[in-house]
Amino acid sequence: MKFIHAADSHLGNPFKGLDRELPAALKQLVQASTMHAFEKMITQALTVQVDFLVIAGDLYSATENSPKVQVFVYQQFERLNQANIPVYLSFGNHDFEADQHAHLPWPANVHVFSQDVATQRFTLASGERVALTGFSYQTPRQMQPVLTDFPVKSTTDDYHIGLYHGALGKAGDPYAPFTLQGLLTKRYDYWALGHIHVRQTLHEQPFIGYSGNLQGLNRKETGEKGYYLVTATQGKLVPVFQPSTVIRWEELVFTDSLNEDELLAQLAERDDQTPVFLTIQFTGQLDPAVVERLTSGVMLAKIRANLPANQWVVKLERRQAATTMLAADQIDQQFWHDALAQVLDDFDMGAHLPAQVPNVVREYYLSAAGKQALRDKMQQLLLERNM
Repeated sequence: MKFIHAADSHLGNPFKGLDRELPAALKQLVQASTMHAFEKMITQALTVQVDFLVIAGDLYSATENSPKVQVFVYQQFERLNQANIPVYLSFGNHDFEADQHAHLPWPANVHVFSQDVATQRFTLASGERVALTGFSYQTPRQMQPVLTDFPVKSTTDDYHIGLYHGALGKAGDPYAPFTLQGLLTKRYDYWALGHIHVRQTLHEQPFIGYSGNLQGLNRKETGEKGYYLVTATQGKLVPVFQPSTVIRWEELVFTDSLNEDELLAQLAERDDQTPVFLTIQFTGQLDPAVVERLTSGVMLAKIRANLPANQWVVKLERRQAATTMLAADQIDQQFWHDALAQVLDDFDMGAHLPAQVPNVVREYYLSAAGKQALRDKMQQLLLERNM
């Protein structure tokens, strides 16, 4: 048995806020990147002749999508249909009820999980009996527990796979919270998770993990993105990462004081086959002349004007680490670190954001990057207050 586990394609993502100076060719590439990444995955599914494809939520970036995106999805799924490859699809918090708005009919090979937990069963040509259980979101925030509705694996099934779009958490968290132990009690052979855009493994065997998204959506989503090609090996389902990145977002950190020419020389040494969008940070002591050119924007303008065609610098910034947060006679530093960590761990930002706040903002402040940004801002405010 062989199948693909993918999630968080976010087709139709608008990529708002792109720099006006971004060359037209790169801008077009960025805006089409999610669809190109998706098409790459479909092509490999046909090349390696997978038995089926599972998509664990957020196929789309919104509940309502343009005819162009819908036609594209239909065409890609129809390619699989012609090869008799089924698609098992659930909707997440971004594309909840997407098929209940104006939408093209699905090809016959597409099976969409409803808002109630359901199980699809089928037998492969090899004779292996497979069960897939999943659900689709009812609202942008799935706070009601759903894991209890997932059945325990039946002895009549050779493999049982769970599709789950959600996050580790406690009851009342906004995105279908679950516990690792809760998943393990179902005795499934594989949990195809979605929602977290960073590829990560929560449990080795049976595998429980996130495939991440197919294409990074902003400068915070760095590194290679893709999906899992999963193969049955000696009774176990083993995932192998497959890249699908069309443009790669990266962050470079320099501790040396480099001028434009030196920085351009460093960038020229990179062997980037994939177009790359860079955020560059200077963290060391900089020469006053470099600081002036950096803060005035002169350095960024010169670097952009001399970059290779497949590179773009999104942001050039100086980041200085605070040496001390508060005077030693005011508060013990270790105590402060521990207290701040505890506050941020217990603080539920989602509960303090109104319903009108876009999901991308909500998710950012629930992520590790968002919490780090809050931590940095709190440290900065306290430093300013005590200077």
